[in-house]
Amino acid sequence: MWALIALAAGLAATPEPPSLTLPVAIDLARAAVDVCAAKGFHVSASVVDAKGVPLVILRDEASPKPPIAAPRKAATAVMFDAPGSVMEPREKAEPDFAAKIAADPDHLNAHGGSLPLHAHGVLVGGLAIADTGHDTADQCARAALAKFADRFQ
Repeated sequence: MWALIALAAGLAATPEPPSLTLPVAIDLARAAVDVCAAKGFHVSASVVDAKGVPLVILRDEASPKPPIAAPRKAATAVMFDAPGSVMEPREKAEPDFAAKIAADPDHLNAHGGSLPLHAHGVLVGGLAIADTGHDTADQCARAALAKFADRFQ
């Protein structure tokens, strides 16, 4: 009986795994759009959860495109747990990797401007910026994420 009580006490004390909340996702997406806007770039941004499902999609009202690429880029960062700046050259150099991306164009985009999000060493989601050059998107995403250094590594 004591073993059962000890087991139950241990289960009750197990901490919740890290997760990405909607308020934080909204703030992160807003920061991403704002960082780019401050540099004169009108973009869309997306934050997805650990399964690659969009939590937030924001589009600067002056962005020239609908916000399609950002959620795909963020989902790809989660799926491969890698930034777009690493995956984009890999897609060009590795036919097998390129085939994986090409097999699901409605959900995946391995271009620069996306970052996986980790909290306490656990993948909790992804951030991506689209509708500008890939290098610019990557710089803006990294600058936005730096504002949340206390939450994400």
